[in-house]
Amino acid sequence: MKRYKCITALLFSLLLVMFVPELAFAAGNIDLNQKVELDISYKDGEIPLIGADFSIYLVATVDEYGEFTTTETFEQFNVDIRGKNDDAWRTLASTLEGYVLRDQIVATDSGKTDQNGDLSFPTNEKELIPGLYLVLANRLEQNGYYYDTSPFMVMLPTIDMEENEWIYNVTADAKFESEEIPEEPETTARKVLKVWEDDGHEKERPEEIVVQLLQNGEVFDEVSLNEENNWQYTWAVLDGTAKWMIVEKKVENYTVEITQEGKVFVVTNTYVPEKPTTPSKPDTSLPQTGQLWWPVPVLLAVGLLLVVIGLIRRRDDLKK
Repeated sequence: MKRYKCITALLFSLLLVMFVPELAFAAGNIDLNQKVELDISYKDGEIPLIGADFSIYLVATVDEYGEFTTTETFEQFNVDIRGKNDDAWRTLASTLEGYVLRDQIVATDSGKTDQNGDLSFPTNEKELIPGLYLVLANRLEQNGYYYDTSPFMVMLPTIDMEENEWIYNVTADAKFESEEIPEEPETTARKVLKVWEDDGHEKERPEEIVVQLLQNGEVFDEVSLNEENNWQYTWAVLDGTAKWMIVEKKVENYTVEITQEGKVFVVTNTYVPEKPTTPSKPDTSLPQTGQLWWPVPVLLAVGLLLVVIGLIRRRDDLKK
């Protein structure tokens, strides 16, 4: 009987840790009075990319418990700021990029990379507050190449899962795509495809939606997508040297995600009966961080304990 009590006590302790992780694994509350900083490194291998214009935008503030509150500027966009993994954060950044450029939203801070390809925020004695930020950069021309930076989200501060602590000075390596600047003008094509994620709510879909094609951040064309054109449209002849993006005009009761697969833009609308709410606790898949793996060994340990208990009971039953 004592053996069972010992195993049961251990099992209960593990279950307590599993269901109340903040008691054992929490990094503590965020210190809202501590200054936050973002250092960006922008290099092509060993070659520093100099003079690149970066801007950061405060998408949501954060309280000491890690709860997000979308800023008034970004509340107008039907996006879900609850990133579930790295792909979701990248999609959020690429979706917001078009809206920021189209609406010419004023940046929280901006600056240029130095001779080493480095840039630190805040600049010019400004201050940043804790929150979720969108990072964008203008196209850079250097050494005969175009450099288009991939937009990204970053949480300031960011949690270090290995050290179990908040990092208030965050470093990020900016990712980019590069292509050689053509000697002669080239043309390209772009296609937009609508995807609905609304099983069981198909009747809620609007009869059509409107998307805008942006050329270097400015509206170039506007088209309607509906069942008649199979919710898709193609622009056959476009300037091959321009940066093309898509934004969607607001659709009620749906969030929007915009991704690009080669020359195809995929606009995904997901049905939500109410406006998305933000998490009440820190998201364990914050942008620029790793994933939370602690539940895996805990679950394995619980499973092994259950097996051991079963074997012991079976052995005792055989002895009777």
